[in-house]
Formats: sequence, C-alpha cells, structure tokens
Amino acid sequence: MPDSKEITDYLNALGDGERAAHAQGFFKTGKGEYGEGDRFLGIKVPLLRETVKTFRGRNS
Repeated sequence: MPDSKEITDYLNALGDGERAAHAQGFFKTGKGEYGEGDRFLGIKVPLLRETVKTFRGRNS
C-alpha cells in the first residue's frame, strides 16, 4: 500500500494552480468563514477519480 507522502506528492503534481486559485476565491475560506483553512489543489474530478483507481488496492 502506498504511504501518504507518495499519494500527497502525486496529487500535488496533478494540481493546477490557476484552477486552485479560482476555487479558493469561490468558496468561503477566509478567517471565520465555513471553509476557513481549506486548501485546494485544482484537480478536476474525473482526473481525481482515475487517480483513486490507480492507488486502490495497490501494494508497496
């Protein structure tokens, strides 16, 4: 099974900074707002689903 660092690194590599910035502005992530502290990577859902399939059931 992959460790959390491997998965985190993989997801960070897939991220799109421009898309993440847009999401950050769309959701209420400021101090005291419902999404305070949330961070976005800017990964489209279909790509994220494919990533899950890549790691699901994988042994190290």
